Amino acid sequence: MDLVKLFGSRSRVKLLEKLVIEDVVSRNSNGFFIRELCRDVDEQINAVRRELMNLEALGILKSYEQNKKKFYHMNRNSLIYNELKEMFLKAYDVMAPLKEFFKWRKTLDLVTISNGILDFRNETTNNIVDIFIIGELDKIEFNNFLEKTFFGKKVKYAIMSLEDFTNRLEYNDKLVLSILSQKGNIFLRDRLEIEATIEVKLRAMKMFSN
Repeated sequence: MDLVKLFGSRSRVKLLEKLVIEDVVSRNSNGFFIRELCRDVDEQINAVRRELMNLEALGILKSYEQNKKKFYHMNRNSLIYNELKEMFLKAYDVMAPLKEFFKWRKTLDLVTISNGILDFRNETTNNIVDIFIIGELDKIEFNNFLEKTFFGKKVKYAIMSLEDFTNRLEYNDKLVLSILSQKGNIFLRDRLEIEATIEVKLRAMKMFSN
């Protein structure tokens, strides 16, 4: 859902999206100062300052000064706080940045995403991992991406080399099979055609064990 059409300002939507989701994910958030918000939402300081002043005047945001900096955060006593929270949680599409991040990663053979991490109202999932990756990936870059995309929400992931994965799969490694068969897995990339074969493999193992 494009909330810009509803709110009439892309800057306002980007600010509210960040402040609302940060408030939900990190309940002890101390707020953000203007230049920090400009960097995070990639907007000019004048536009950000104007929107922050308007939102505070409406009682949606609150502010305080510390060390000569003005910090802004959501006003949880606002009459429309709950409505804004529900609206932005439902509208935020975390799959879009995930797809974009993995789109050009040619060194990856398999990427699975648990649908449990797509809803920010779920603080954690019961999955072994939320994101499972086969191939080569810079962990520092990926951690920075997850921090920004999920607003600091904990995301469990595992990265495994193709050789290690192939060996484990050949010997029916329980951990790998459990990850691949997790309920709600979305196969974002599957060069190994695992999605088409995992159920067959699991059924064969079950028949053999019986």
